[in-house]
Amino acid sequence: MSISLRLRYFGCLKPNNYIGMKKLYIYLLVLYLLSLSSCKKDKPAIDFSTVGTIIEILPENGGGLENFGGAELNFGPTDTIDSAAIVLNIASPYPLNKALTISMGVNDALRNAYNSSNTNQYDAFPDSVFSFPVTSVTISASQRLDTLQVYFYPTKIDTTKNYLLPVSIKDAQGETISGNFGTIYFHTNAK
Repeated sequence: MSISLRLRYFGCLKPNNYIGMKKLYIYLLVLYLLSLSSCKKDKPAIDFSTVGTIIEILPENGGGLENFGGAELNFGPTDTIDSAAIVLNIASPYPLNKALTISMGVNDALRNAYNSSNTNQYDAFPDSVFSFPVTSVTISASQRLDTLQVYFYPTKIDTTKNYLLPVSIKDAQGETISGNFGTIYFHTNAK
């Protein structure tokens, strides 16, 4: 069966059927154009292969001042202990081929800096209302994430005060620590 017969069979080449032929040509033109674009190799908009490795606290967990609200602590009225997660991320084009130890610590200087540039003022969390028993973590080679916990004792917190506990990445064995997401600002607001 020739192409002409097949096209007649589908109703495209009926005698005096100019509209059918026009549709066929448009269809073939579209297929041709699509076949040309399928071979195109786009370069990515941003080449991350030259960025290097950055150690960060994941933003969706409240890392950085940009996500200050994400690190607000809200406890139930009868909670005696609660925890908040700090999710650490190795942001790099490729997973590291070595284990990496990341050390964390409370950075009260950032609370003072926050208070000097904002209208809401925060007191330091008293040592009796939180504990941070494990302050470092080792992320295995080829892995990217690990989590640390800070424990809070809500019944000991004075709910008439604002408290702020900035916890920062202190050391990442020579890797770059994120300037934007290197600290999480745990805080409570007076009720």
